[in-house]
Amino acid sequence: MLKWKRIAEDFISISVSTEYDGKPLYWTSFYYYKGLIVDTGCPHTAEEAADFIKNMKLGIKAVLLTHYHEDHSGGAHLFKERFDAEVFAPRNSLEILSKPPEIPAYRQMVWGQPKPVAASPLEGKTEFDGVTVVTFETPGHSFDHVSFLTDNLMFIGDLVTNPAPIITMREEDSLRLIDSLKTVVELDFEMAYGGHGVWDKSGIRETLSNMIELKQKIQMLSRDGLNVEEILREVFLSTPNRVFSMEEMSGGEWSRRNLVESLLGTRCKPPNLP
Repeated sequence: MLKWKRIAEDFISISVSTEYDGKPLYWTSFYYYKGLIVDTGCPHTAEEAADFIKNMKLGIKAVLLTHYHEDHSGGAHLFKERFDAEVFAPRNSLEILSKPPEIPAYRQMVWGQPKPVAASPLEGKTEFDGVTVVTFETPGHSFDHVSFLTDNLMFIGDLVTNPAPIITMREEDSLRLIDSLKTVVELDFEMAYGGHGVWDKSGIRETLSNMIELKQKIQMLSRDGLNVEEILREVFLSTPNRVFSMEEMSGGEWSRRNLVESLLGTRCKPPNLP
């Protein structure tokens, strides 16, 4: 399932989702900008996305990946093959992209098992036929995450997924994410385009403020002697049913506990695991 929107000349947002019983399971967006593809969607939608690019007659100079997660990198192998486009990724992503581990069953259902892709490392500043891209390391959501600045636009992958997060993946390092948000909010840009939304600078600031406030509250409760379960009950007084569903479906890979423990700095999953 695919839908698209022309944002400006040579700038298109492409949103893709696996279809189940006629309905989308989970949308994620990637972008075409002046001949560059920024992220690629998931493995399940790679064929449809490649057909869209071909039918729209979009010339591809290169594919840029913000991080290794399959909903962002899953079409890279096919785009490289179909359009003879070089794939560029963070240096920390290269090994896991070339030898992707088997992902959990629920992620295989929603997004699909990624296929290996050989990528070239992104440099700090790269020219692509007149388009200058500056790469900033923005880890937190994943160990390898980067964001791109070109012209007056940011492409931020999953740096922001929810301005007021209440659930995160097991591997996420929320303290590093706060530092990454601090880096990006100081840059000169008008809009930030991500896999799950578009934000202006005030939206990035709001996310940063919310994360800092949540960290301070959780750390204060910990200093007062509350354990993680008690902190969960105190902080998340009203939790949407979809959060409980995600926790159960993912077997805890996504959870409120992950967020609390990450903000306490008590754990972060090693980067070499899915």
